[in-house]
Amino acid sequence: MLAAALACCAARVASAQLPPNDDWRTLETRHFRVHFTPPLEQEARRAAVNAERAYAALSTELVPPRGTIDLVVSDNVDYVNGYATPFPSNRIVVFTHPPSDASGLRSYDDWNSLVVTHELTHIFHLDRARGIWRIGQAIFGRNPLLFPNAYEPSWVIEGLAVYFESRLTGYGRLESSEHSMVARAAALANRVPTLQELAPGTSRFPGGEVVYIYGSLLFDYLSRTRGPGSIRDFVERGSRTPLPFFLTPVSRGAFGMSFQTAWQHWRDSLVREVSTPHEVMPGWRRVTSAGRLALFPRWLGDTSLVYAGDNGRETRSAYQVSLSGKERRIGRRNGLSPNVRLPDGGLLFSQPDFLDPYHIRNDLYGQRGGVERRLTTGARLSSPDARADGEIVAVQDVPATTRLVRVSTDGRRIVPITSTSLDEQWSDPRWSPDGSRIAAVMQSRGRSQIVILDADGKLIDSFGATHAVNSGPSWSSDGKRIYFSSERTGSPQIYVADVSSFSPSVSRVTDAATGVFSPEVSPDQTKLATLVFSADGYHIGVAPLTEQPQLFPADSSAKSPRAGCSNCLNRVEGLPPLGAADTSRARPYSPWGSLLPRYWFPVFESTTDDGTSFGAYTSGTDIVGRHDYTIEALRNNRFHENSAWLWYRYAGLGLPLIDFYASQNFSHDIVVGDIGGGVFVPVGDFIERSRIASLRATFIRPRFRDYTLASFGGEIESIRYSTAPDTLLPLLAPFYSAPHRYPALVALAGWSNARRPALSISSEDGINASISGRQRWQRGSSGSSTRSVIGVTSVFRSLDLPGFAHHVLALRGAGGITDERSPDRFSAGGLSGTQLEVFPGVAVGEQRRTFGVRGYPVSAEAGIRAYTGTIEYRAPLTAPSRGFRFIPVFIDKTSLTLFGEAGRAFCPASAVTPEGVCRATDVGNPMMRSVGAELNIDTGFQLDLQARLRLGVAFPLANREALGASKAQAYATFGTSF
Repeated sequence: MLAAALACCAARVASAQLPPNDDWRTLETRHFRVHFTPPLEQEARRAAVNAERAYAALSTELVPPRGTIDLVVSDNVDYVNGYATPFPSNRIVVFTHPPSDASGLRSYDDWNSLVVTHELTHIFHLDRARGIWRIGQAIFGRNPLLFPNAYEPSWVIEGLAVYFESRLTGYGRLESSEHSMVARAAALANRVPTLQELAPGTSRFPGGEVVYIYGSLLFDYLSRTRGPGSIRDFVERGSRTPLPFFLTPVSRGAFGMSFQTAWQHWRDSLVREVSTPHEVMPGWRRVTSAGRLALFPRWLGDTSLVYAGDNGRETRSAYQVSLSGKERRIGRRNGLSPNVRLPDGGLLFSQPDFLDPYHIRNDLYGQRGGVERRLTTGARLSSPDARADGEIVAVQDVPATTRLVRVSTDGRRIVPITSTSLDEQWSDPRWSPDGSRIAAVMQSRGRSQIVILDADGKLIDSFGATHAVNSGPSWSSDGKRIYFSSERTGSPQIYVADVSSFSPSVSRVTDAATGVFSPEVSPDQTKLATLVFSADGYHIGVAPLTEQPQLFPADSSAKSPRAGCSNCLNRVEGLPPLGAADTSRARPYSPWGSLLPRYWFPVFESTTDDGTSFGAYTSGTDIVGRHDYTIEALRNNRFHENSAWLWYRYAGLGLPLIDFYASQNFSHDIVVGDIGGGVFVPVGDFIERSRIASLRATFIRPRFRDYTLASFGGEIESIRYSTAPDTLLPLLAPFYSAPHRYPALVALAGWSNARRPALSISSEDGINASISGRQRWQRGSSGSSTRSVIGVTSVFRSLDLPGFAHHVLALRGAGGITDERSPDRFSAGGLSGTQLEVFPGVAVGEQRRTFGVRGYPVSAEAGIRAYTGTIEYRAPLTAPSRGFRFIPVFIDKTSLTLFGEAGRAFCPASAVTPEGVCRATDVGNPMMRSVGAELNIDTGFQLDLQARLRLGVAFPLANREALGASKAQAYATFGTSF
C-alpha cells in the first residue's frame, strides 16, 4: 500500500548511512563499479547485469551519462529505499530489502532490476549538462551548482524516474494501481492538487509521495499524448536552458504546451474518467475518522478493533476503536505493523530501530498493561501473527529477499519454514483459526499468489495467481474461507476464496471506486472490517456479512491502469535475461579514486575591517563514507595574509568517528588613540592570527525514540597578536605582546528524546540536553590553566488544544562559566536562528546563539559568566499546504509563538586584571529582558528548499538605552529559536 511507502519515510528521516567499516568488495562492468559486502555477492552480481540492462534500455530513450557509475548494493536497513546523485560523481545506492511490507511496490519481475532502473534514470537525467553549464563544468569541475536539471522540482525528477521504471520494465508504480488510485480518490473529493502543491515537504496527505504520484502520472500523460520522444526532448532542452528554474519555456518547446496547460488537460481527463462514488459493499460504514494512516485492523472480540495509526497529531501508535467510533490510544510505535492479540491478553507487534548508527532492523515486541517488552534483537522480523498457543509466524528479512519463520512465544527460538531464494519473496502470513495452516502471499518473477502451508511450511494449496498485486490474506473464523485484497481489476478490491476443498474458487466482494485492503472477519463471522482509501487517507470500516453475500466473478488476469496504451512500454531486445549474474572477478574496495576532489568553488569575502579575500573551496567523500573532508583557502589582498581550513573525518572504525580539524585564520580590528578631550581616532590596525589543530573521537547512539552523543578530544590553539604599525603593540596591554598557546581537552555530551509528529509545529513531549567542557592550559606557565563549561537544556510539553497540531509549551535554559584566565568571553544578546544555505558558501539568516536575547544587539554584553532563560507558547494557526503560480514559494503550515526571554553576560570584579580579557565595563552588566511574538511559516522555496521563516517583533523591557536597544525590534530569520 501507499501507506507502507509513507511509513518508511520516518525511517528515511532517521536513516542509517552505509556501514563504512564493513568488508566491502568491488566488481567492474563496462559502465559500472558495483560495491557490495560478501553476504550480498550473489545479489550484487545480478545487480551488475541489471545495471547494464537498464543502461542499455535507457540509452534508447536518453543521452547516456559521462564516466563510470558507482553502484552500491547494501542490506543495512530493513526498509525500501535507494538514492542517486551526480555529485561529486555519478553514484547510486540501492538497499536490497524487498517491498514485502509495502504492497504498493510489489509490482516487479525482479525487484533489484526495478529499483536500479529508477535510480539510474536519475543519473541519466541529472548528469546531462550542455551549453553554458558544460563550459562551467569544464572550469569548475562537477560543481553542484552546474547541473541544470537538478534545479527542476522534485515532481519532475521523481516523476521521470517512476515513468521510466515502468516504461522499461513493464512493472513498477505506473503499471500497478496505487498511483491511479490516489488520483481517483483526489478527483472524487475534488482535491486534485495543483502543480504548485507538489512539494516534498507538504504535510497534506499523502505527504511527499505526491511528487512520485502526480509527477509520474503527468509524464505518462505527456508521453501518451505527445509521444515518448517528447520526454527526451524535454530533458535535452532542460540541460541547456540558462534559466532552469523556469519550466514553462522548456515544457512548451518539448511538448507544445506548458506544464500548467498539460496539467489542466490531464486533470480534466481524470475527472471525466472517474465514476460516481458508490458503496464499498452493502452496509459498509466508517468507524475511524482521522484519515491519514489507519492500517492493519485486527478484531478484539466482536465489538472493537485494534489498528496501527498515524493521525499526524500524535506519534505513530496502536489504537483501539469501537464500532461506534470511540478510540483509545494503546501505545507508541516506531513504525506501522499489525498488532496481534496474544493468549495472555497482550499485543504482539514488530517495529524498526537502530542496532547501531549504520543498521536499522525490524524486531518483535510485546505489550501488556502498557509496558513494552522486546522479544528479539536484530532478528529482522516483521508482519507477525500468533496462534492460540502463542506460537508466532513472521516474515524474516535475509540478504535481498524474505522467508517465513516460526518464532517461540518468548522470541528465543526462530525456525525457517520456507526456503531462501532471490526469486521468491514471502509476505503477510496468517495462522488459520485452528493453528494447523498458514496463509501467506508468495511472489516469484512478477507472479503473486496466495499459498496455504501446513505449520511446518509444506505447501498444501495455492490460488489467486496473477501478475497483479495480492496482499493481506485473512481467515474466516471457521477456517473455510480466505479473504484478501487484489488489484487484478485495476483497483484494489477484496476477494474471497472457498478453501474448504482443493482448487479454491475466487470471487470479488467489494466494488469501491478507489481501493480496499486488509479484510478481517469478526470472530462471530457477522462482520467484515476493511480499509478503504480516500483522499484524506485510509479509513477503517465495517460491513455486515450475510450468509449469501453479493459476489462478483473474478479471474486471474491483471488489468493495468495503462491497458490499451500502444506506446507506453519500450521492450528493448537483446538484453541479458533477468536473473543473470556477472562473473567478473571481485577485488577489495578502494576508496582513493572516489575521494579525489571533483570540483571547486570560488570564494569571495569582503568586510570593512578585513578588506577583500579570494580563495577556493572543495570537498570529497568516498563511495561508502569511510573518508570525508572539506578544504578552503583564502588570500587577503589588503593584508597579504593566507587563511586555510581543513576538516577530515575517518569513519572506517564504525565508532568512534575520528575528526581532525586544522585552521589558520586572521581577524582585524582598529586601534584607536586618545588625542585629548575624550576624542578617539584610528591610529592603526590590530591583527590576531589564530592557528588551531584538534582531534576528536565521537560516539553516537541513535534510536528511533532518543539520541545520545558523546565526544572528547584534544586541541591546541596558538594565538599571536600584532599591529600595523608594529610600534603600537608595546602600548597595548602586556597580554598582547607575547604569543599564547592553549593546549586543551574538550568533551561534549548530549541526549534528546523529544518527539516530532508529522503535523507538529515544534518538538514535543521531551527534553534536549547538552553539556560541553574545556580544560585549557597556557604553555610555559606553570599552573596556568582555564576551565569552561556550557550547559543547555530545552523542555517541551504538548497541549491537546484545538488546531491541526498540538499547542506546545517550550522552556529553555543555558548557562556558561569560565575563569578569569580564559582568553575568551561569552557574549549575550541578539537573535538566534538558523542560516539557510542558498548556495554552497552563501547563507542567509541568523546563526545559532547559545545566549541570545531577542530585541537586543548581538553581543550586547560579554563576560566570563553567562545565562539565559526562555519560555515560549507555540500555537498552530493554519495548514494551507499550497503554492502560488507566479511566486516560487510553497506554504505548508503557519504557527504563532509568544515568548519571554531574559539573559545576561558579565564579569566579576575580581576578574578584571591586565592579563585577562575582562574589562571594567563588563562588571555589573544588567539583565536583559524582552517579550514578543513570532509568525512562523513552514515553507518551501522553489517547492523543494524547505525552511521555517520566522517573522517577529521583540520588545526590550530593561536597560534599553544602556545596551543600545530600540523600543521594538522587527526581524526575519530562518529556523526555530530552539
